[in-house]
Amino acid sequence: MTSGAALADRLPAVSPSGVPAFSDDMLSPDFWIRRAPAANAVLLDARQIAAQRQRVLGPQGGLFDLAAMPATLTQAQVAAWVREAEQTPIKPVIDDAGQPVTEALLQSLRQNSAVARIPASATARHGLSVRRTFLRALPSDRAFYAANDARDYESLQGGVLFPGEAVIVGHESADQQWLLVFSTQGPGWVKRSDIGIGAADMVFAYTKAQPGRVITGDQVRTVFTPEAPEVSQLDLDMGVSLPDAGVAPGDTINGASSYASWAVRLPVRRQDGTLAFSNALIRRTADTARGYLPLTRANILRQSFKFLGERYGWGHQFNARDCSGLTSEVYRSMGVILPPNSGQQGSSAALNHRAFSAADSHAERVKALAQAQVGDLIVVPGHVLMIIGHLNGQPYVIQDVPYAVFKDPQTGQRRKTKLNQVSVTPLLPLYADDNTLYVDAMTSLVHVTQPLRP
Repeated sequence: MTSGAALADRLPAVSPSGVPAFSDDMLSPDFWIRRAPAANAVLLDARQIAAQRQRVLGPQGGLFDLAAMPATLTQAQVAAWVREAEQTPIKPVIDDAGQPVTEALLQSLRQNSAVARIPASATARHGLSVRRTFLRALPSDRAFYAANDARDYESLQGGVLFPGEAVIVGHESADQQWLLVFSTQGPGWVKRSDIGIGAADMVFAYTKAQPGRVITGDQVRTVFTPEAPEVSQLDLDMGVSLPDAGVAPGDTINGASSYASWAVRLPVRRQDGTLAFSNALIRRTADTARGYLPLTRANILRQSFKFLGERYGWGHQFNARDCSGLTSEVYRSMGVILPPNSGQQGSSAALNHRAFSAADSHAERVKALAQAQVGDLIVVPGHVLMIIGHLNGQPYVIQDVPYAVFKDPQTGQRRKTKLNQVSVTPLLPLYADDNTLYVDAMTSLVHVTQPLRP
């Protein structure tokens, strides 16, 4: 094994890839696992993880407890959901064709929200997402962007629901193709065809079922089956947990024997929109686990590196994920639930974190990072990065990021390397903007693997 000091001595100031203080050795999780202290020690046990999952649904946890929502929805509440759903951080300036997005166009899309049709009160309806589906700011598939050269960030993209996520249905669009739902993340518009509606006890019984199979790969699909197209080749992202189907080994499911696969239970939508369940198969060779993986530094590294090189996907576009999607899915495969965006991950009351302000000096920040552990999250405005280890005293991170911006140590000039993917980089040389280092922009250092004090 090459020592940290020896490797640091031969690192180029800027590698051929355009990343500073970097070598190809660093693109292997084993490189960092060998350097991690007590790499296989369990950092949080099942009881502590269960407590974290409860806290994230509590006050300031970052997610909403749907079981605590009122049984009756008022017109004011649902109308507020419509307004809240539209509040996305990317301003809609141009459309797919590069044409200006006018206020008249946005108003026409808002008309499809049918706010005037919201009743004075209505009984809350519950449902489950039956496939990977997007939360949208408006009931529309139209794509808008802040600029012609910023098409990795789509304005109406509000997030994602994975198969089996619970929602409360508050309203439907004028064209009846979209449902306004409230998920643990908050409100958004979802395609009607992607939600099965059922009784609350039916919905919550599914979400609270013990996971028989947890998806531990970057993406897995159910087995193809023409007999049950609703569960055929269904995309399953890292951390999705599915109950066992409860069938005998070798039983036939959807035209195939189950003996060489895992049989799981998935929600489906009947033609009338109601919720049902169907058994499906996942190949035994697929990257899954029996229950959640143990929360260890080795597993954090192995899981995060499964996304290495994946294209950046704002709000899970491009069948990928963004910076907070990366961190969320890695931890979800070990049973830890993080809020969906970077700011919430940095402030969630369900996580142990140190906050930083203008009063904290550069030296204090560097000292805190020197003590950071594998799996700690660095939060800056609009972005989150994960510590993977230290080399010669310098922290290294894995992050889903558009660019690496730094000063070339040989020329002193600012350099901007296009990444636009899940990447491994040193932390200290990188700039968050034209003038501020990531270190000095840091608002929170999140110690996910440290339990909160009672």
